[in-house]
Amino acid sequence: MIKNITIAVIMLINSSGIILAQNSFTALVKDKETKELLTGVNVVVEGTAKGASSDLNGKVTISNIPNGKQTLVFSYIGYEKVEKSYLFPLKENVPIIIYLEPLPVRLGEVTAYSTRTNNRIEEVPTRIEVIGQEEVSEGNSVNPGNITRMLGENSGLQIQNTSAVSGNVTLRIQGLPGKYTQLLQDGFPMYGGLSSGLSLLQIPPLDLQQVEIIKGSSSTLYGGDAIAGIVNLITKKPSGKHELSFLFNQTHKGGTDISSYYSNKYGKFGFTMLAAFNTQQAKDVSGNNFTDIPKYNRTVISPKLFYDFDENNHLFVGLSSVFENRIGGNIKAINDKADNPDSFFEENKTKRLNGYLKYKHISKTGNILTLKGNIGSFERNLTTNVNMFNGLQTTAFSELSYLINMEKHKFIIGINFYYDNFNQKGAATEQTLLDYNHKTVGVFLQDNWALAQKFSLEPGARFDYNQKYGNFFLPRLAVKYHFTDNFFTRISSGLGYKIPTPFTDDAERTRYQDVKPLSGLEAEKSASINWDLDFKIPVSDELFLSVNQSFFLTNVYNPVIANSDSLINQTVFYQNANGIIQSKGLNTIISATLDEFVLYMDYTHINARKTYDDNKPLELAPQNRLAITLFYEDDEEGWKVGIESFYFGNQYLENGSKTPDYWRFDALALKEFGRLTIALNVENILDVRQTRYENIINPPLNNPVFNELYAPLDGVVGNIVLKYNFY
Repeated sequence: MIKNITIAVIMLINSSGIILAQNSFTALVKDKETKELLTGVNVVVEGTAKGASSDLNGKVTISNIPNGKQTLVFSYIGYEKVEKSYLFPLKENVPIIIYLEPLPVRLGEVTAYSTRTNNRIEEVPTRIEVIGQEEVSEGNSVNPGNITRMLGENSGLQIQNTSAVSGNVTLRIQGLPGKYTQLLQDGFPMYGGLSSGLSLLQIPPLDLQQVEIIKGSSSTLYGGDAIAGIVNLITKKPSGKHELSFLFNQTHKGGTDISSYYSNKYGKFGFTMLAAFNTQQAKDVSGNNFTDIPKYNRTVISPKLFYDFDENNHLFVGLSSVFENRIGGNIKAINDKADNPDSFFEENKTKRLNGYLKYKHISKTGNILTLKGNIGSFERNLTTNVNMFNGLQTTAFSELSYLINMEKHKFIIGINFYYDNFNQKGAATEQTLLDYNHKTVGVFLQDNWALAQKFSLEPGARFDYNQKYGNFFLPRLAVKYHFTDNFFTRISSGLGYKIPTPFTDDAERTRYQDVKPLSGLEAEKSASINWDLDFKIPVSDELFLSVNQSFFLTNVYNPVIANSDSLINQTVFYQNANGIIQSKGLNTIISATLDEFVLYMDYTHINARKTYDDNKPLELAPQNRLAITLFYEDDEEGWKVGIESFYFGNQYLENGSKTPDYWRFDALALKEFGRLTIALNVENILDVRQTRYENIINPPLNNPVFNELYAPLDGVVGNIVLKYNFY
């Protein structure tokens, strides 16, 4: 009996010790600066596997903590790690407030330039998608000759071939035709009109810092042409760090790219220089005696000078020049036009010259006065065996703006002027002369208003006057609300417009053989709304998830279209459609980072229709598009390898027929050896080509009619890139 009692007492004492050792810890984790509760903070008991993450209310609880002194480690992406030691059991079992301090520069912090207020991107109510420096560098390793591949991989963007001969492309945003996309460089409208089909092919990415994309109507920010959105190419600025890089690229299909970039700052002076030479041999990939890859050679030279009068006054002056000869068509005619006078060819000789200037004054109160402007010319001589089309487009842009920085407001007001003139040269008659002269003056205002800690607004308005098409009032509103630090929503809506010009995808397809002058047309107008939800989920120190779900709707009123009956005879006659183009859909982006692995998934669904044509689907807009990318990156060893897959769903053609869907696979391997980087890349591994599905050339062969293009023509392309940084 006594023995049994003794055993029971010992067991009771041991169980009491176990119970006493089962301590719990509860904390509320907050941002030290904003006092916001933080979700997803990782908390572990040092030296053990015990841990938990803070919930949506910033609360975290850890149970079964042993007695004695224990150290708890609090970690969160973008914040300083915090270690706190406590003696368990605690005297009071109440929640403890833990403050995490943001890192001096938050991870992933990017300044957005396209909304004119130069805010950090997370502070802007407008959704701005940024292709950052790392992605730009990768673009240099994949396609250093131009920016088409880099842009085409972005969600909601589609690079579409418009010419089977010249290789011209257009950039579609959310399914809308490329004429509704405005392409900028450092906020200057340097591309468009006559050059739009070639612009994307003539911009090397070596001097780019980042690319900013705003989807939906942005005419309030930058005037006409921005119905679908804007793409703003932000170039590098000189710093105290000397930079000189040389890049060489060679494809297995006869493409060669040589480019160099230099940047430095000497006291008050700064200087950058981009120089590039690109050449490509004509290639008949499909074996039909017509080029699938045109022959071209191109030279790009772009010097820029920066001068700091003092810390508050800055001047920037730049020049840009592009010279290109491009020819495609019958292989025999390309090799020897004299002996094949009746064989089809299309030759484009282009010359682009741009000069731009920007002056910025910062007042003692932090307000900023900016004066900027640019003058440009684009000359194009298009020659075929049956026709010629030559012209010169001259543009000028000037803008004066004033940014007022207040505690909760960043208010900007400005005025700008845009001049666009086209003169057709050669044998044009009054019936075929496409000359025009447009002058547009506009005033705009915008306010980035931090209304509350979690709530910000960006109202804006623009009033434009065009001497031919009249007045345009363009209000816009963007709203952003943070539910938590890692969960927010944005919604924006605005109006837009576009002045008609004769330069469209249909005109490019017909090689400007018979484009009728614009007559009796109204300006196109639009209304759009974009809404997105953004989640960031730091699962652990190694695993980070990010989810963005967006929805969009754009209506284009009075769309200018080419008469379908006349197109059959390669005649382009423009008219305002009696209805609208409507593009609506959704986009889902999921990215996961685990140690050195990055998985990226992007799905876009587009329902674009023409109400003026029995509500038929808009041509060449994939209803479903999926991109899946998996990369492994080891910064210490300098390795980056990855594979990308792209699914393009069915598209509809002008005649209502449906195209087949297809997959495209790419692979990349990159290795850094100190200052030398070597990259191997293979695009379109499965050799998907439209010419595998159909014959795209229709008689007569000396002046052929080409099918609409919905898939690649060049097939599989492999290339090697060598890049050397001298500093």
